[in-house]
Amino acid sequence: MYPDAPRSTRPRIGSIADLVERQMGRYGDKPFLTWYDHDRGERVELSYRTFENWTAKVANLLVEEVGAGPGDRVATVLGGHWRGAAIAFACWRAGVCLVPVDVDAPAEAVAARLRATGCEVAFVGAWRLGEVAERLGREPGRPALVAVGASLLGRPAASRAPGDAGVLDFSLAVPGMGDMFDGGDTSGGDDALLAGDGRDDGPLTQEDLLAWGVDTTAGLGLGDTDRVLAGLPAHQALGTVTGLVAPFLAGAGVVVEQTFQPGAFWKRVADERVAVAVLGGDQVESLLDDEAGAASGLDLGRLRAVACDLDRLPGPLASAWERRFGVPLFPVPAPTAGGRR
Repeated sequence: MYPDAPRSTRPRIGSIADLVERQMGRYGDKPFLTWYDHDRGERVELSYRTFENWTAKVANLLVEEVGAGPGDRVATVLGGHWRGAAIAFACWRAGVCLVPVDVDAPAEAVAARLRATGCEVAFVGAWRLGEVAERLGREPGRPALVAVGASLLGRPAASRAPGDAGVLDFSLAVPGMGDMFDGGDTSGGDDALLAGDGRDDGPLTQEDLLAWGVDTTAGLGLGDTDRVLAGLPAHQALGTVTGLVAPFLAGAGVVVEQTFQPGAFWKRVADERVAVAVLGGDQVESLLDDEAGAASGLDLGRLRAVACDLDRLPGPLASAWERRFGVPLFPVPAPTAGGRR
C-alpha cells in the first residue's frame, strides 16, 4: 500500500450509474481520459462530461439498436483504445456484463471466447474484424458485430468479411444516438465484468467492481488532483480496475497508450503530470533495460510511485528500480474481501 494512503471504505454507491451521476456533479469539465496512439501520432483527451456523453450514446445503442440489458454480455476486442473505455462504462450503465477479449489473441481464440461467453454484441477493432468474423461464420447465435476504427475519427479502414453487410459501423451508428441515458434499471448486483485473463472465477458484479476500485484507490493513495498512467492490459480485470474504475472513483485523470512504448514513457510521465504509474512486470523490466532511461536528468515531474502487477514483487527488481529512478516500486494493492480478485 502506498504510504499515507487513506483507509479503504465500502463505496456508498448503489451502482455504476449512480457513480457516473455523482462524478458529473463534481468533475464535469475536468480532464478524465487522455489516450495516445504512438503509431499514428494521435492524442485524444476527454473530460468527465465528454466521456459521459460517449458512454450515454453507446448505452443507447446497446439498448435501442441491439436490445441488450441486465443479464446480457457484450465483448470488446480493442486493447487499450479509448473507445473501449467508453464502451465499458456504457455496458455498466445499461446493466450489461463486459467481456474484454485480448485484442492480440489469434482470431480463432477470439471467436472461441465470444462463443463460450455467449456475447450478444462484440465491438471489434476494424483491423481484426475480417478474420474474427470469418472464424465466427454465419451460424445462428453469432454476436452482432460493431466495427471500431483505429483512427482518430473512428472510421474503419476496411477489413469487413466478404458479404458481411450486417456489421455496424461505430463511427456512423454511435454519434447519432441520444446524449442522455437513464440507467435507473441497473443495480449493484448486476454482472459487470467477465475478464479474459485466464481466471475462471465467474463474473464480477458492479458491487464487486466498485469495492475493488475503492480498495485500489486507497492502496495507490489516489486523490482527485492525481493522474494515473495505466499500463496493464484492458482485457485483464486488474487492468480494468487500475486503468478505469479506480481513477474514475477517485476523480483522478488517467493516461492510456494503445501500445506501451518504453522510449516514450518518461516524456509521457512529465508532459501529463503523472503521479502514479501502474505497470506490468515486463514493462518495468523494459524500462530498466532502456538505455535512454540511464541518462541523468530524467524529468520525473510529479511521479511519486510506480505500482507493478506482480503479486510478490521481487526484491532485486524493486531495488534496481529505486536505485535507477529514485521512486518507489511496489505491488499493486490487493483488494480486501469486499472486492474479489
